[in-house]
Amino acid sequence: MRIWNITAVALVACALGCNKSEPGGTKGTNATFEITLPGPASQDVKQGDSRTFDGSIKRGTDFKKDVALSVTGKPEKVTVKLVKDSIKASDTDTKFTFTVTPDKDAAIGEHEIKITGKPDGGSDSTTGTFKIKVEGSK
Repeated sequence: MRIWNITAVALVACALGCNKSEPGGTKGTNATFEITLPGPASQDVKQGDSRTFDGSIKRGTDFKKDVALSVTGKPEKVTVKLVKDSIKASDTDTKFTFTVTPDKDAAIGEHEIKITGKPDGGSDSTTGTFKIKVEGSK
């Protein structure tokens, strides 16, 4: 019975803390990759403040290409800056960070940010979605 409880807790934790994209790369094989971003709950950021978040690339066992990262969607008056804009095939550390900075007059509320990974020499990209909640800067 304890094993089932531990398994259930692990599944719930992943459901609450994992935010993965659809696979990119060669679908239906092990030559795919995913972008993992914080979530699924939105992350609070105050108007005029900056906050840094972590993301990563998860490679399938046969995926051996560089991945170029780019911000492909963001709300108006919110700056999103990738600290690292590519993950090399030779990199053992597939983590990257990005900084989110809403302007002092950015719209308050929940917004979506999209980060796309495109494999070198391929068009099978994938996009991860990340939610922020812009709060007033009292």
